[in-house]
Amino acid sequence: MTGNRDLSSGSGLHPLLYYVVLPATLFFAVVAWSPPFFHSSLLEWHESWQRLLFSRICHQQLDRTFTVQGIPLAACSRCIGIYSVLPVALVVFSFFFTVQNKAKPYIVGMFATVSLIVIVDGAANLFQLWQSTDLIRLLTGVFWGVATALLLVIALTHRDI
Repeated sequence: MTGNRDLSSGSGLHPLLYYVVLPATLFFAVVAWSPPFFHSSLLEWHESWQRLLFSRICHQQLDRTFTVQGIPLAACSRCIGIYSVLPVALVVFSFFFTVQNKAKPYIVGMFATVSLIVIVDGAANLFQLWQSTDLIRLLTGVFWGVATALLLVIALTHRDI
């Protein structure tokens, strides 16, 4: 069946993806990038609602955060990779990728592998075994965002057996 969008066919995506998950990920992506467009100083950024929103889920260390015209983004470079790619990957996978039951273990394994890479990189930075660059953090975030999108598409796929 090719009906990713046809819920009556027995194989399709749950409407939760379109009405909750996708808008939420898009909101987080936009907010993560927004501080340089609303604030003109580091003090304004520090007191911003964007920084406060992400402070519960991101360390926001300034030396690990991209800046635009001297104003940091609301999340670190790894989180920017995750939040930036997640809504795009959800759209791509939901419209152009049919998840077969036999592919699930591979996708779950890919998510676990990428998660392990992120954990190892984060722990190695924490214990000062090595220092990742912002580009490496961004790329690991992008890979984690793609793997998360695949996992969400699997979780939100209807299957009539």
